[in-house]
Amino acid sequence: MRQTMAAKILARASGRGSARAGDILLPKIELMTCLDGTTFIDEFNRNDLRVWDPSRVIFCFDHGFQPDWMPVAAVTEHPRIRKFARDQGIPAENVYDYGRNGLSHHIPVEQGWALPGTVCIGTDTQSSTMGAVNCFAMPCMYGADPILLTGDVWMQVPECIQVNLTGALPQGVNGKDVAYRLIRDLGDVVNGRVIEFSGPGVSSLPVDMRMAIANGAVQVGALTMIFPADDVLHEYLEGRARHEYEVAVADPDAEYVARYDYDLSTFENLVAGPHDITLVRPLTEVTGLEINAANIGSCASGRFSDLALAAEVLNGRKVHPGVRLFVTPISADTARRAEEAGLLKIFLDAGATITQPGCGGCYSGNLSPLKLGDGERCVSTSVETLRGRMGSREAEILLANAAVTAASAIEGRVADPNQYLARPLETAR
Repeated sequence: MRQTMAAKILARASGRGSARAGDILLPKIELMTCLDGTTFIDEFNRNDLRVWDPSRVIFCFDHGFQPDWMPVAAVTEHPRIRKFARDQGIPAENVYDYGRNGLSHHIPVEQGWALPGTVCIGTDTQSSTMGAVNCFAMPCMYGADPILLTGDVWMQVPECIQVNLTGALPQGVNGKDVAYRLIRDLGDVVNGRVIEFSGPGVSSLPVDMRMAIANGAVQVGALTMIFPADDVLHEYLEGRARHEYEVAVADPDAEYVARYDYDLSTFENLVAGPHDITLVRPLTEVTGLEINAANIGSCASGRFSDLALAAEVLNGRKVHPGVRLFVTPISADTARRAEEAGLLKIFLDAGATITQPGCGGCYSGNLSPLKLGDGERCVSTSVETLRGRMGSREAEILLANAAVTAASAIEGRVADPNQYLARPLETAR
């Protein structure tokens, strides 16, 4: 029936054999993943409501670690979530508390909750990140209550755009650069559609990088992004997947409203901002701008491959004395893996500050000492460049990948990382 991956996933979850763009469906969801800023607990408690399936609800502590995130969040929200989970019969292992915590749309991939061919909903704007594993992943910032009650979600099958990838990314260029390229090229044409990836270039991208690309769906203007399943994904899921899964494969003649071809080998380092994420420029156009701070982490970065890339740049070198560099692993498991690989020692020896896994300095209310003052400029791997997001509204946030951010921290100005990348980089599949 010329079905896209999105149509096949939504049709299957709705108990239908097929679907096409515009059909109204009620698909069952595989997972509801929640960050630690809930809007539904009071409503559930007030009306004695029950979640549809406690085994399919998870909470991830990633934002609310200190009171300026919201009034007394650090001392009220986490205990409230723990109690709610107990009262609802949600297993203790489903609450990713301190020591197991991480981003609410990274943990489902890392811990094998989000699986190919399923529908996964998250209460964070960047929940499309999970689309890296061939699932239909969508944010649900408001109206989570009925989904938690019923386990299904009203959905109109979306139109899709196909992005065909060939080649492989050059050294020092990663998934964030791909996301910025899509923001620049497609931001005016996506208009709430789904981006589906295809082509031989997909196999050159480790799952970490696919997550970084899918993380940019909202900024591109897409409802979500979906990657195809391949050997790289199956290898990643081996030992992680919590149950058997059935992948979604687009029909060869699937209906797309537009198709775009990209050769990954032609991609370059890009920088977004300040103040406007659609202001995307080649690194060369901003090279030399002085910086005061650098931040590696957030849901757009902070994965093992990002940390390895930054460590490659920083190994044996020192952070510029006029720069504050902060590094935040995306999850507790990633932090442990980075420690075992010697990456955290490289950061500390270079003069960086390592903070607790979570959102880090991406938003000024999170648990990070990084607060920008008036007139300061920061290069960050984070997800937004909005005025005031990391402190003062009179500060500037430039977004770049981990290699650019690390090189800039060394030089005290926006810098090209290529001179620091002499050795091949091992990335996580």
